[in-house]
Amino acid sequence: MHRSVKIYLLSAALVFIMSVSAWSATVKDPQIPEAALKAAAAAKARAVKKPVADVKPQEPRDRAKIADKSDYCIDCHRTKTPGIFEEWVLSGHARLGIGCNDCHGAYQSDKDSFLHSGRFYIRTVVSPARCGRCHKQTIRGFGNTAHAKALTNLEGMKSDDPRYPLIEPYKKSGFSECRACHGSRIEIGKDRRPTAATWPNSGAGRINPDKSPGNCAMCHGRHRFSAASARQPEACLNCHDGRMYPEGEIYARSLHGLAYRDKSSRHNLKRPYFYCDATENTAPTCALCHLNGAGLGLLTRHDPAWRLSHNLAHPEALSREAKGEPRTRMRAVCEQCHAAAVAKRFLAAADAELERYQEAVVEPELARFKKLLKKKKGKQRQVVLTDYADFLARTKAYRLNLYMGHPGRTER
Repeated sequence: MHRSVKIYLLSAALVFIMSVSAWSATVKDPQIPEAALKAAAAAKARAVKKPVADVKPQEPRDRAKIADKSDYCIDCHRTKTPGIFEEWVLSGHARLGIGCNDCHGAYQSDKDSFLHSGRFYIRTVVSPARCGRCHKQTIRGFGNTAHAKALTNLEGMKSDDPRYPLIEPYKKSGFSECRACHGSRIEIGKDRRPTAATWPNSGAGRINPDKSPGNCAMCHGRHRFSAASARQPEACLNCHDGRMYPEGEIYARSLHGLAYRDKSSRHNLKRPYFYCDATENTAPTCALCHLNGAGLGLLTRHDPAWRLSHNLAHPEALSREAKGEPRTRMRAVCEQCHAAAVAKRFLAAADAELERYQEAVVEPELARFKKLLKKKKGKQRQVVLTDYADFLARTKAYRLNLYMGHPGRTER
C-alpha cells in the first residue's frame, strides 16, 4: 500500500478513537447512582473549602523554662511532684509559655490565697472564672450548661419534679454524697485553704471560692488540660455510667462504641477547635456528636444540650422537647457519616416510638407512683422508693437506647 494511504488510514483511526473516548466520557456510568455522584462532588467541594487551623503552637527550646514566678514553681515541683510536672510540661499551656503562676497565682487580698514557700501568694482551686481570662468564649458558653449547674440544679429541684423523691434524702447533707460528679460548695478555712471536708472536689458543678460554678479540669485533666482527653468517651464515662446514668454503657455497647474500640477509626483527637470532625474520625465519640464542631456550620460548643431536641434523662421527656434548631444541628452531625435520608428516617422512627412509650408506659406509671409515695410512710415508703428508682432507671435507658443504642432495651 502506498505510504500516503497508510498515513491517511492511521490518522482516520486515531480521530475515531479520540471521538469514541470523548463520547464515552460524557456518558454516565450506569453502575454509579446519580445520588452517589452528587455526594462525591459535594464532598470534594467541602474538602476544598475546609479551613485550616489559624493557630500554630510554638515549640520553645525548653518548655520547662518559663519566666516570672513560675520558674520557682518549676524548680521545686519537677523533683517533688514529678508526675504533675510531666503533665504540665506535655501540655499546650507549656508550649505556649503559660506557667503555674498564670493559673494558681493570687493576691494577698484574695480570700482563698495563702503564702506559699514563703515567697508568693497562690490559690489551690483554679476555677472556670480563672480559665475565662484567656478562654472567654468557652467559659461564657459553659456557665449556663447542665454540667456547670449540676449542683445548683439538685439544690433547686422543685418538689413537683418526678425525680425529687429520690434526691430529697440527700438535701440535708448538702448533697455531699453526690459531689464526685455533681460537685459541692468549696469552703475556705481559717488558714485560707479549702477545708478537708470540701476538698479535693472534682465535681462538674462545684461552687468555687470565687462563686463561679463548674470545673474545667474534670474533663480536660488538672495539669495537662488536653482537648484530646476530653474528646475521649472515657472522660464522659467518669460520671455517665451505672444504673441511674446508663449513657456510657449504652454508648460503649452500641455500634458507635464498637467503631471507637476499633483503633483504626481513631485518627487525630488533638486537632484544634472545630476541625476535629468526621473526616478525621470515623468513630463517633460523645464529644464528636455532642460538643465538637463536626458538620458544616457547626462550631465546638461546651453545652451538650445545644444539639439535643429531647431531654431524654427526664421522665417527662415529651414536655421538654426543644423543636427546631437543636434537631437541625444534630442532623448536621449525623450527616457527616450517614446519608441525610437515613438520618431523617432513623430520628423520625425514634421520635414516634418515644411518644408512644411515654404515653403508654411512663405517664401511667408516674401517676401510680405519685399516689403511692403520698400514702406510704417509713419502711413502706423506702420499698416504694426502691421500686420507683428502678422504674426511672429502666425508662431512662429505654429512651436513650432509642436514639443511641438498641430500641427496646431497658437494662442497658
